Amino acid sequence: MTADWKQVTRLDRSSLVTWLLSSKPDHVHWTGNEWLGLLQLFTMRLTQEGAEVSFAEWPSHSNAYDVLLRRTQHANGIDAHEAAVRRLLLTSIALSHAGPTREVALLDPGHAIAAFRASLPMPTEVAVRVAPQWRELAPDDLRRLFRAAGLVTAAGALKPYLDTSDPGSRGFAADLAVWECDVLVHLRSAPPSS
Repeated sequence: MTADWKQVTRLDRSSLVTWLLSSKPDHVHWTGNEWLGLLQLFTMRLTQEGAEVSFAEWPSHSNAYDVLLRRTQHANGIDAHEAAVRRLLLTSIALSHAGPTREVALLDPGHAIAAFRASLPMPTEVAVRVAPQWRELAPDDLRRLFRAAGLVTAAGALKPYLDTSDPGSRGFAADLAVWECDVLVHLRSAPPSS
């Protein structure tokens, strides 16, 4: 198969997975927007067709999604933060179709929690301290706070799939609760009237 973008986007889900996991993507020089378009297409297919994906297919689908995320990021179609948000959101959707398992990264809440913690651009303690005065923050700090809040919001979709007997999951749920009660509530407040 050639590396023509339009031809690749016409592949069915399984053929696209096969293509992504082959060496063929190594030889294409697509723009970030082209990789992003393919990422969005594959995400849509997993969202809409996830119930049809067998358990045996999920490992290859998960690996293919990771290939797409890396390639889209490498081509500057998305940054690391957006990649983390997208992966958290798709993990919650995949979990709704297939349920949790540690055998597949995209279906492993523990993997998602670790990725969340590694990607969080502002520690919870700092966010709690600065959130009440968020309007007064320097632009870079404000950007970090809102990026962290977006990541937390995406991570919140994992709550129904957490194993409450797992200490890591309980700690993650507690962190999300802190963000909800002590950070996000401030960020959602209306600006003061003049």
